Amino acid sequence: MTHALHPPVRRADFRIVDLFAGPGGLDIAATVMGLESIGVEWDDATRATRRAAGLLTTAEKDVAVLSASDPQVKNATVLTGGPPCQSFSVAGSRKGHKALEDVKRLATRLVDHEDLGSFEAAWKEVKAETDEMSDERTGLVLQPLRWVMEAKLKRNDPYEVVVLEQVPTVLPVWKHYVKLLKRVGYAADAHVLHAEDFGVPQTRRRAVLIAQWDPENVERPVQFPGATHQRYRKGVARLPTENDPQREAQGLLFSPARKGKSAVEPWVAMQDVLAGRPRDFEVVSNYGSGGDPKNRGRRTSEQPSATITGKVRRNRVFLLKETRSGRKEIGEELERLTFEEAGLLQSFPRKYPWRSTDVAQQIGNAIPPLLSLHILCSALRLGPPSDDLINKLAAWEPEHTNASTGEIFAETS
Repeated sequence: MTHALHPPVRRADFRIVDLFAGPGGLDIAATVMGLESIGVEWDDATRATRRAAGLLTTAEKDVAVLSASDPQVKNATVLTGGPPCQSFSVAGSRKGHKALEDVKRLATRLVDHEDLGSFEAAWKEVKAETDEMSDERTGLVLQPLRWVMEAKLKRNDPYEVVVLEQVPTVLPVWKHYVKLLKRVGYAADAHVLHAEDFGVPQTRRRAVLIAQWDPENVERPVQFPGATHQRYRKGVARLPTENDPQREAQGLLFSPARKGKSAVEPWVAMQDVLAGRPRDFEVVSNYGSGGDPKNRGRRTSEQPSATITGKVRRNRVFLLKETRSGRKEIGEELERLTFEEAGLLQSFPRKYPWRSTDVAQQIGNAIPPLLSLHILCSALRLGPPSDDLINKLAAWEPEHTNASTGEIFAETS
């Protein structure tokens, strides 16, 4: 017997609470989609950027202090978040493996509760154990699951959609969460997505979980966004590109998939978005490749950027000059990437109002807004983002107004 798909909620009913929100990579995508979104972010510098961008932010900074029934967020229908998970990023290490197993074990204790009292007792035990751990981030990754259970048991109104994202090493945690979320009423799945597949001018992989409330059909498939652009592979040529003077004149950064010509667009290269630089240049990474500090990673301007990190300002940029034989060789050193340029490579709008002194870290930690746009459209079952929506994200500018930190999702009469 086949089950009918759980009917999608109307766009107007989607209200997002974004845990560990950062400078707004997901929230700015939600904003251009016309969705209400409020972020929880503890870092003062990052909160300053959010204020400058006019993004809603809760008065409280700590995800652990708030709950799903807090007045500021109690009417949210969508939960998103990227909890810090560096504990698992020590690939293959005993410490990383233990942290992974600890989270899976503790997460299992938080589900299968039919009443609020038993859940709160379980959470109290779990919190006591995580408080004694050497790395407090092990406990933070459990917070989204706490919010999910509190929405169901405390406010008696489960989130319609849950979206979680982090580095690829966290995929085993998300896969375990998928099993747990199915037990409490969600159709869910998790995969690793490549940012350049969606037009982001950067190679960056993210482990993404999507869960949709559907207690009658938890085993149904969950659709993830389909690639619109060519994936970057070393040694593989870029697909042919087409000149589009109108797009160039408008200063638009991203392009949708071509209809009827190719399954995907060529990857978006650095030279496509860094218009103020010479056409041909090379970026030499601050990091060594293959464990050799002298073997720096290199990308030419015809390629997407390597993953943008908080050390992006240490990357060096060199002019590429064509010789008489047609080869390109390294020329003079150019100015290093600016914060605006690093933001563009993350797919933030050109005029995003970065603030404070740790901007590079804010940019490096953020999820690319264009990737967020595709994920949200898919998770909310709204279909792929339209050309107009993608262009709207690229052309976004701040309104120079500060957002209120009072109750955001007000009750309707």
